[in-house]
Amino acid sequence: MAENISSLLRRSVEHLREDVPGSYRLLVAELGPMVVELDVGDEVFSIRGGDHLQVSAGSAQTVSVRITTSRTTILDLIDAKVGLDDAVEAGMVTVRGSLDDIQRAHASLRAYVHAAVRAASVPALLSDLRVGTP
Repeated sequence: MAENISSLLRRSVEHLREDVPGSYRLLVAELGPMVVELDVGDEVFSIRGGDHLQVSAGSAQTVSVRITTSRTTILDLIDAKVGLDDAVEAGMVTVRGSLDDIQRAHASLRAYVHAAVRAASVPALLSDLRVGTP
């Protein structure tokens, strides 16, 4: 059975904090106090900024940005089968929020990716993400 995306994200954030602390701090600064809610398939969870990153299961009460997508689309983005702009235009990813908050969420995503490629433990998490996906 495939591990929940929220669990994988939580584990990856812990690895980033340990493996690449400077990149982790940049990610925390980019996200700031925002709350981003993600709906991935049947799973809803949120990531909250502040002093550190917190991944929480379920819907958040106050949300700055809501993102809806699928596990398959996440992998297609990682594998460069589709670009983020094209995925949004095709409805594979939907994003709701104010323009400023969406731009901040995008900057946070970029900071996360930049940190993840530098963290030695992330490739194993990517393998776990692929489990259960055709």
